[in-house]
Order: sequence, then structure tokens, then C-alpha cells
Amino acid sequence: ETAENDINNDWLYTLKKHDKIIAVASVGDFDELRDLHWKPKKPCELARIGVKPAFQKQGIGTIILQNIIKTAKEKGYDGIRMLVSKTNSAALALYDKNGFERCGEVFKFDIDFYCYQITF
Repeated sequence: ETAENDINNDWLYTLKKHDKIIAVASVGDFDELRDLHWKPKKPCELARIGVKPAFQKQGIGTIILQNIIKTAKEKGYDGIRMLVSKTNSAALALYDKNGFERCGEVFKFDIDFYCYQITF
């Protein structure tokens, strides 16, 4: 249901190599995080990002993330906000390395998260 919703709302982005999907991300205006405090006034949300295991640790996460930032700017957003599980060390490193700011903590959906944001 979530993937179908992402597709129907044009929120699903893919990165391909030789016509095969190697990474995906879901970026949109989901309303799930509006109740938290954020710096950007008109942000989009990055809800899901994943890289095929065979392509991990090769900079693919950074490539799709940089493309997401570019697309968000082009669509008129002034930043990106997201929740990242406190136990997802690979994702935490990716966002730290790419200029995202850890701006809080929240327990939501039965998971402990860090709040991350970037403002353009």
C-alpha cells in the first residue's frame, strides 16, 4: 500500500544502472511529521531510501540523496526533513556526511528516531 501510494503521488524516485533499479527513495509531502518543529518553512519529507545490497558502500546513497536535494529545490521546497532510526548507523552516517542536521529525537511508530533536516 505504501509503495502504491508513493507511485500514485509521483513520490517514488529510482536510480538505475544499465536499465536496472539499484536505489529507490520516496520523497513528498506526507503530513506525517508536521507536528514536529522544523527549520524549513516549506519542506518535503524523505520517508524511504534504499540501495540494493550489491551496490552498497559504493557512494550510491550519496548520489541518490544529492539528486533528491536537487529535485526538491527545483520543486520549490526549502528543505528536507526526515526521521532516522537511532539504530540505522549506515543511514545516520549518510545524512551526517551530506550536510543534514540532527535536530531532535522522537518516539513514533513504536521506534526511537533522530529528527534530521537540511535547509536550502
